[in-house]
Amino acid sequence: MALKGTLKDFSLADIFQLIGIQKKTGVLTLKSDKEVVTVSFVEGNVVSADALHRRLEDRIGTVLVKSGRISEGQLQEALRIQKNTLKRMGNILVENKFIDPNTLREALQIQISQMVYRLFRWRDGEYDFTQEERVDYDKEHVVPMSAESILMEGARILDEWPMIEKGIKSFLAVFRHANVEIAPPPGRGTWPMADEAARAVTLSDEDRKVYQLVDGKRTVQEIVERCSLSEFDTCRILYELIGRQLLEEVRTAGPKTAPAAPAPAAGARRATPRPLLAVGYLILVAAAGGLVMRRGETIVRGLGQGGSATPYLTPLIGRDDVRSIRDSIARSRMQRIDFAIQVYFLRNRGYPENLARLVTDHLLKPSAILDPLGRSFEYEVLPGGYRISFSAGGGNDRPIDLVNAPAG
Repeated sequence: MALKGTLKDFSLADIFQLIGIQKKTGVLTLKSDKEVVTVSFVEGNVVSADALHRRLEDRIGTVLVKSGRISEGQLQEALRIQKNTLKRMGNILVENKFIDPNTLREALQIQISQMVYRLFRWRDGEYDFTQEERVDYDKEHVVPMSAESILMEGARILDEWPMIEKGIKSFLAVFRHANVEIAPPPGRGTWPMADEAARAVTLSDEDRKVYQLVDGKRTVQEIVERCSLSEFDTCRILYELIGRQLLEEVRTAGPKTAPAAPAPAAGARRATPRPLLAVGYLILVAAAGGLVMRRGETIVRGLGQGGSATPYLTPLIGRDDVRSIRDSIARSRMQRIDFAIQVYFLRNRGYPENLARLVTDHLLKPSAILDPLGRSFEYEVLPGGYRISFSAGGGNDRPIDLVNAPAG
């Protein structure tokens, strides 16, 4: 079996599902403008993932140093041995008792899964899967990851990552602890006063792992590399800590204050304050605010009665723009539903009879199967596949279909 194309035509979820169901062994190569990543499969399970410019062998040693599990001197010694013996870095670290086998397994699992899950954030790229008789990987320290588990985590990332991205904004951002009292871990430390303990904020073990890495100097990327959690979970916890106002961003110094304007030349006419003009501006602003408030009340009343926001938005941004936004939302939700159906198929070896089954199986929230007009998406099981549809019902609006079934 050979697969080749672009991620716009055949999604990453489709590719993983096909390889997983058919239990194929081979190498999947994905290329974007900035990166080339290879993912190796054995009987449909992921066993390795490498980037062209930063191979797993090189990256695992650096991550172990940054996370404090080995020293820089131990890494250099391991690299020297590797150069002479060509052994895997992991095996060298274990044989020389720099780390124990369980630590290596955990680190490799995080590194492989982190690279695979990052692929689900790609919006474009090319893929090429070549089937092989066998694939070489570290059988002693790598636990194969099933396509089903990857798809389920991928769906969660697609669902939550846009929200996390808005909160963190950049992997180069730096955060520090806010002036908030944090309670010590259970069983550690004593509090002199009961009311002080009540006021302190409690953190889970995972929250504390991330919180302790924040020092006002490390970037988000450095925290991700040092943390024992996955990239997604580290960023999710950072986002939640920011939302709880336990962290605050370290702002870089802004541009210098502009120099004062030169004094007017002799004889030049000086501007005089115009209080009446300022009062006029205030009146105009207040009047505009009143119009917006009344408009907002009208929209809220209309939506409360089950109406659509489109008639209210049209005078503000244009009917074509409203239609484009609505259709984009519909396509995005349909892709999430498509993803959930594929996970359902891997679990049950069949397609759900209706979209409500995705909710009862905890693959989607109830709101995720509703179209932009608040109705359930149209769904039909086809021979060997399914169709998801959305139609606004207008004369000029064409239905949007997402079909996953054999052609013809």
